[in-house]
This record gives sequence, structure tokens and C-alpha cells, in this order.
Amino acid sequence: MADNNSANRTSSAEMVESNQDLLTQILLHFPVKSLLKSKCVSKRWLSLISDPQFAAKISHLNVNLGPSGLYFYGSPFGFLNFDTNHNMLKVPSLSFLNVTGIEILQSCNGLLLLLCSFSSDNDSGFTYCVCNPTTKNFVTVPLPNATANRSIAGINLAFDPSKSTHYKVICVLMNNMQYPNLNEIEHLVSPTYQIEIFSSENKAWTDSGGPFEAPHYTDFEHGVFCNGAIHWLSPTDVSLYFDVETESLKTMAMPRIQTGGPSGYWSSQRFPYFGQCSGCLHLIEVDSISKPRFHILEMKPDHSHWCVKYRVNLNNVASEFPEIARRYMDEFPTLALNNVEEIEVQYYAYSILSVVRGEKDEDVEVVMVIPGKIISHNPRLNTSKLLSSWRASNVYDCMQYRWYNVFHYVESLATL
Repeated sequence: MADNNSANRTSSAEMVESNQDLLTQILLHFPVKSLLKSKCVSKRWLSLISDPQFAAKISHLNVNLGPSGLYFYGSPFGFLNFDTNHNMLKVPSLSFLNVTGIEILQSCNGLLLLLCSFSSDNDSGFTYCVCNPTTKNFVTVPLPNATANRSIAGINLAFDPSKSTHYKVICVLMNNMQYPNLNEIEHLVSPTYQIEIFSSENKAWTDSGGPFEAPHYTDFEHGVFCNGAIHWLSPTDVSLYFDVETESLKTMAMPRIQTGGPSGYWSSQRFPYFGQCSGCLHLIEVDSISKPRFHILEMKPDHSHWCVKYRVNLNNVASEFPEIARRYMDEFPTLALNNVEEIEVQYYAYSILSVVRGEKDEDVEVVMVIPGKIISHNPRLNTSKLLSSWRASNVYDCMQYRWYNVFHYVESLATL
């Protein structure tokens, strides 16, 4: 009987191995990490899993899956693993790049856009790279066509594996204005910008459209790619987005600033988070760190307006993690006057790292740093949980993270 069972298993394995379509369908349901290990099974499996078309199919199936972890930078640096089985996901090191310095500029559907510095006895400088930290593959991107009259305002990555195996790098160049005599200028003139696109398909930079003006304080350095477009945040009533496929620049309305609220550059502090997950563009607006509530806004697919998707009450978070609720006397006990106001909560100490969405509407987690801990809060279920302890126990350290210091790590087989 044992011999018959062994023979049946061998026959089934041989049948799967000999049937390309059946083997492909089975492997498409493997986790990415398991697929990387499965390359060692046979030359046939290695060839199949390494095929860019197979990688495209995997990416298409997993296009709405959330990240496996977060790279984030501040004081200190770190990586947060979302996998509850920590043996499954090791910290995805970037040491394979073999450069002297690395700055992550953007993460996009499994790929990272990096600014790498290098130094040797013969040469030193910097270059842009696109890498896949899962497969440890990378390519360098030639520098944009910046000149003395055009400087780089921002550079962003656009990659949608459900539509193409190729990526594009979007560079916004600012046309530097030349003033012969500053005393003769009566009115401040807004600078103009030019978009250049590098395609991994043709390996060249090309101009897109003509010069354009932008809303004041538009943040071209930290674009968010979502649903085929790069989005750039501005603290004014209008922001910009660029449709990569049609190469068209458009505007999107922003939430109105409350009367008496901050203005100009400082109004940008009211947006502690701007990002995307699972094809949804999110914006968080906070009036003040002293207020216990904030809203998570979601942009409509047609970019017509923002709507309130989730509501967060930090008092509910404080019931599980009281260290988020602070009093000034906690930090400055020598200045305490023992007034009634000093006994009450006066502000909340946190930074928002990410909003992570699942397949269901209630599968949403707001990932936050609070003193000494990284936690997540589900605003639908009104539950909070500890994700990791954290070395930054100082109140001000945990409040200095910004959304553009945090980058999704998405496991991917995407080829470069």
C-alpha cells in the first residue's frame, strides 16, 4: 500500500511538471518569497519563475495587496515588519547596491527610486537608481537634463505592473529665473516648470508638454503614484496631478482651510499624511495636536473631491496606549504650577507612518509612532494593537516623522 501511495505521488508530480499551464497556475498562488526559494527546485522552475511575463501575472494578481513592511527614516532609522510570522520576512537590506550612501526617494508597487552616492579613489558623485529589494536587482537611471538655467524640483517613480512591465521616472525641472537687477522687480513672478520623462522601454529622457506654473509651495519632491497618476501636494486650495499615460497635467481641489487657521507654507503642517494603498489615495488633515480627532480623507477616482472615509478618535487609542496623551508638565515638571489645566490632556504625541488597506472596507490600519512604540489603530473596529517597541521613547522624536519619510515594502518579482 505504501509503495502504491508513493507511486501515485510521483505520478502526480510528474504530471504537474510536464504540464506548463498547470504548473504556472499552481505557482501563481505561491507567496513571492516562496517563489524565490522555488527557483532552486529545477531549471524548469527557474526559467518559469524568472520569466517577465510570469512576474507580470503575479503582480496583476497581487496589485491590491498591501505592503509587507515599511522602511522609515528619522531618528532612529528602521524597518517595520507587518508579517506576524517574523521568520517569513527578513529585513530587506539594500546593501547589495554597494554604494557609500542611499536615500530612498519613493516606493512604487514593489520598486524603489533611490538617490545613491558613491566615492572612490578616482571618482565621486551621485546617481539615481531603480531597484527591486525583493529580487535584489537594480538599474541606474541617467541624470535628467538639468542645466544652469533648469534645476531639479522633484523626481518621482511611476510603475503599474497591472498595465506594463516597464516603469517611468518623472522629473519636474524648475526654470531658474534670471534677474539682472533685483531692485527693478516690482512684483514677485512665479517660476515655471517643465516635466521630463524617462522610460525604461526606450532608456531616454524626453520633454512632456511645455512650461507650466504651479500652485505656491507645491511639493514636487514627494509625489504619490496612484491609479496611473503622480500626485503633488500643495497647502493651497488646489494641488496638481500628472496622468502618466496621457502625459496630461491636471488640478485637484484640496480641503478648504478653516477660518483663522494657518496660512502659506505653514498650512502644509495640517496634512501629516498623504499616500496611497490598494489603489486608494488618502489624505489626513489635523487642525491641532491638542485636538483628539482627525479624519482620513479619500480622493474620488475622478479626482472631483475628497470625502471623509474614516474618523479617528485618539481618546480611544489612549485607552489602550495612555502614553499618547500628554501634558506639558510631563516634559517640564519644574515649570508645573499645579493648575487644573495641567492635569488634563493638553496634546497628543504621535506621527502617522501609513494608512494600510485590506480587501475589505473594515480592513484598515493607521500605523503610528508614539513614545516608545509603534502601534496600529483600526478606525472601523475602533481597536488598537502594538506592532513593535521602538527606540525613540522621547516625545519629540516620535513626533518628527513625516509621511514622505516612510516607504512601503511590497514583495515583487518585477524585472528591471
